[in-house]
Amino acid sequence: MYVESVGVTAVREWVIRNAKGKKFVYESAAEAFGELDEYGPGAQVLTRRVYRAMFRTKPIEDWQVVEAP
Repeated sequence: MYVESVGVTAVREWVIRNAKGKKFVYESAAEAFGELDEYGPGAQVLTRRVYRAMFRTKPIEDWQVVEAP
């Protein structure tokens, strides 16, 4: 288990998964939803929380589908 300290942060990752299963990474929900229409029908925005350290990323939770705001 990671403990939040110097160099370790808990952040949220955002991706778009298209109908073929390929994932495209984005910096924020607004950016992901802004690009969602370009990936066609069946594309979804997913998010998860992770701990990030210098050379390691550890998921806190699994990918979850996010509905459009």
